[in-house]
Amino acid sequence: MIRPIIAAALAVSFTFVNPCSQESKVQKPKSSDPVYDVTVVYPKFISIPKKYHVPGTLEASEKNFVTANAAGEVEQVYVSVGDKVLKDDPLVSIASTQLMEKIDIKRARIKEYQARLSAAQAGLDETGGEDRPVSLEETQFLDDEPVDEAVVEKKFGDADNATKTPKTLKALVEVLESAIDVLQKESNVLDRSLLQLSHLSPVEGTVTELLASERNRVGERDKLVEVSQTNPMSVIFYLPEETASHADKNSSVKVLVTDAPDVSGEGTVYFISPNITTEVGKIEVRAHLANETGLLKGGQKVDVYVSTRQMGRVVVMPRTVLLDENNKKYVFVAFRGQAKQTEVTLGEEMDGGNVQIHGDLRVDDPIIIDRPTGLAHNSFVNIKEQKPALEEKALVDEGVKAEPVPVEPPLVEGDEDESDTQ
Repeated sequence: MIRPIIAAALAVSFTFVNPCSQESKVQKPKSSDPVYDVTVVYPKFISIPKKYHVPGTLEASEKNFVTANAAGEVEQVYVSVGDKVLKDDPLVSIASTQLMEKIDIKRARIKEYQARLSAAQAGLDETGGEDRPVSLEETQFLDDEPVDEAVVEKKFGDADNATKTPKTLKALVEVLESAIDVLQKESNVLDRSLLQLSHLSPVEGTVTELLASERNRVGERDKLVEVSQTNPMSVIFYLPEETASHADKNSSVKVLVTDAPDVSGEGTVYFISPNITTEVGKIEVRAHLANETGLLKGGQKVDVYVSTRQMGRVVVMPRTVLLDENNKKYVFVAFRGQAKQTEVTLGEEMDGGNVQIHGDLRVDDPIIIDRPTGLAHNSFVNIKEQKPALEEKALVDEGVKAEPVPVEPPLVEGDEDESDTQ
């Protein structure tokens, strides 16, 4: 019978059932039967942070809306939904009739003032530099209100103040020179606005929505394109309150895409809601996942494995004990002088060539490693060597603590105790 302390330890991790407990008699090899010398290891418990398995959903970690810098007509859309873009890639261009009209008016006024300035300077040359009063015709329209000044920030001085009606020819030259300087700077601002009509991506990401089409009329600040950052991706999942209390920011997370288990991602928790979500009665948790390959997509359903501060015990064995056959995993157990093939499932991979193993095993089952050629189910074996289940370096690399587990000695040929059943 298994001792109570062993039974309690096994209940924490998984059910151990001796794969050969149904055998009622010890088989002995005949003279013609080969006997294989084998090396064995015994299962060993280690303590590691508990991981909880819950469903989750992927979504873009951040959404950015590109808005129109001016009212106008959408001239061209350069991207489609799903396209990957880099920062400053062109997305949409707008043709702004209103802006072009403002620029034309500004340039026409500069041209007019330059012509008046040339005439005023010629008038001074004619008088030999002597100043004289100016006529009403020479100052006509200088004090008119500019029709587009309301949309131009007066960063360079006020052109209205610079165009007060002068009384003399020299004053007229100064007024015109000042007005031309201000108008030229304002024109340059409008020219730069033309460049802003080509709207660029603010981040590296994926186009997740187009909000405008070619030939659409848009107003200033209207949304044009949504660009979502997909590296990192976010995963949203929910934990029971008692479990969430053991999770922290920066807790490690691993996800497997439900419909494509070969696609995975790893990351850390960055948000734990302070409130219980009423609809589901659980705590919302979010984590960032690295997504350099772009295989993780928004909206995908995933299996989430999140580490907590709680510790649990699992059995870890060298990967060399495994036998792959017909898409299943097996180990050979040396039981009463024979090799018994037992199916197992794998847990997480660990450093040092070790893996977590779950299956119908007992903690005192000697598991065969370095299988001899020809070894099969029910082959006769002789245990020649026993090795430790884990190297100390592997334990240090994984940051886990090995716990000694007392085991019963394996039964040997000739043992008459037939009561060892589960």
